[in-house]
Amino acid sequence: MGNYYNPVRIKIGTLGVLEDVLKTMKPKCDKMLLLHRGGDFRETEAGHALFKILEEYEIEELAVEVSNPDVEDLYHFYRRIQDFDYQCIIGIGGGSVLDLSKSLAALKNVTIDSVSALRKMIQQKQYVENQSIVPWIGIPTTSGTGSEVTCWATIWDHANGVKLSVDSESLYAHTAIIDPSLTTSLPKSLTASTALDALCHATEAYWSKNSNEVSRVYSIEAIKKIVNHFKEVLDRPTDPSFRKEIALGSLYAGLAFSNTRTTACHSISYPLTLELGMVHGIAASITLGKVMEKNFDSIIESGKLLGAFGVNNPNEVQELIQHFQQIAGFRSKLRDYNANEETIEKVSANAFTKGRMDNNPVALTQEDVKRILLSIF
Repeated sequence: MGNYYNPVRIKIGTLGVLEDVLKTMKPKCDKMLLLHRGGDFRETEAGHALFKILEEYEIEELAVEVSNPDVEDLYHFYRRIQDFDYQCIIGIGGGSVLDLSKSLAALKNVTIDSVSALRKMIQQKQYVENQSIVPWIGIPTTSGTGSEVTCWATIWDHANGVKLSVDSESLYAHTAIIDPSLTTSLPKSLTASTALDALCHATEAYWSKNSNEVSRVYSIEAIKKIVNHFKEVLDRPTDPSFRKEIALGSLYAGLAFSNTRTTACHSISYPLTLELGMVHGIAASITLGKVMEKNFDSIIESGKLLGAFGVNNPNEVQELIQHFQQIAGFRSKLRDYNANEETIEKVSANAFTKGRMDNNPVALTQEDVKRILLSIF
């Protein structure tokens, strides 16, 4: 049982649909904030197409050349655009771009005078009361984060060693545009790590305490698409059919966990990233089979979940994930990331993010987490 809600308009096609989206937005948007990955983006095919569409609008550009944006990064971008009266935001890029787009949508017309004030605002969710939140449009260029269809954004606070979340139903995107061709230039490592992140989103959504009939349908379809086309998209990265399958897998995973949130795997991944510098998709997926084993007896229709993976038990899921990591060029043991006993103790102690670990169907203790980490050491 349960309820499902997701108000995002989804356009699956080409970047060109943005033109109609902007013309039909109400209220009309004449001044917009554009976030993209920077670098040579303007010179790419997508860049040329985008700026052609936007030439009749007043645009303020932000080149986001950071990964895993910190609260200090968000404050930096906030200061840069606080005098620009933007009416909507377009974010085209990976999860970092989309998360910053969402966060800046929440901060429109909010007065913030320091990083510490911004940190406090996020921690206390003061932005939820903001009456000036502007609509934003998400155009992902990776297939993995699902940020274009969720209402939260990850902002790191490295100074305090924690992950923050900008989170409100008011922050669902106005529209998500899914153009699989935007992902064809992704390097192998990023294609793989984002796909593994999406695989975790789908799997954790399936067994989440907030799982429901609708989210589980999206979860199963997402898992099938990612598992069945993971190797193909790495072997033939420019093949549009494989890129589309992974893009749809990521979208379905986003729609699934937009209503359930993630669970223990993601909660454990945050300190793994902070302590060992592990890429997020690898940090989340490295414990997937092990956590599934802990959760297995509490999972609704667990046979369907195994069937989506094409395996017989959670141990085979762990083996499959390790295989995927290895063919993508990643290591699948913590020792390969310079972990040691002290690190494992620290990660275990800091693996209990509120809203994630307590969303797991089975209550895990610090000792449980430690045993999971030691089993993949």
